[in-house]
Amino acid sequence: MGTPTGLGEPLGEAVVRRAPRLLGGRPVQLYEEGFVRGARVRRWADVTHWRSTVDVNIRVADERHDIAWYTLGHRHRLRFGDGTEQGFLLDEWQIEVGAADQERPENRLIRSVVDHIRRRVADAQVPAMLDRIEAGRQITFGPLTADAREVFVPGGRSAYRWAELREPCLDVEVPDWPVPSSWWLRPHDARLSLQGGDGHRTELPAWQVVNWGALVALWKRLDAR
Repeated sequence: MGTPTGLGEPLGEAVVRRAPRLLGGRPVQLYEEGFVRGARVRRWADVTHWRSTVDVNIRVADERHDIAWYTLGHRHRLRFGDGTEQGFLLDEWQIEVGAADQERPENRLIRSVVDHIRRRVADAQVPAMLDRIEAGRQITFGPLTADAREVFVPGGRSAYRWAELREPCLDVEVPDWPVPSSWWLRPHDARLSLQGGDGHRTELPAWQVVNWGALVALWKRLDAR
């Protein structure tokens, strides 16, 4: 199948699964400007609500694997202006627990694809967000609310000023050996971390922070002024 008109170069393939731990799944073809699932073509620029996280799943040693290892599942759910949604997953496979970091080329490629999608969706969302806050209104990112001066967090400290906020970043908690049984009973969602100039820190489950890629892009725009 050739590249759909206007979607640019192919980036790779994601899958749709009912649960991250299930193998296989239906393919989603990813491109620079959008994706294709079956005969349906969608564009990153048309996404209104974007959720993304990294799930850490432990696989214990068994008859097939004499070592414990884990996967990093880059999970996405996209909602479009017409109300339709699409989820997909990209996995980084077979990273040995407790081993020295050995960068796998295929995993570097997956992370670059994830970063591209985040930036492309954010680039399309940020102009309208800037217009809204410059008009004196607020915007929301799930549990977070922002205006032209501050980002308000739920509970605890009330707000972080844009001028004092460090770049919001994703924290992925990777286990050390030995792995306690509580680790592999459930996937671990990455945390989105906000930190002020005074070192005060707020962490929220990344999946709850809607359009956090746009939050990062908005911080960069405001910080550059």
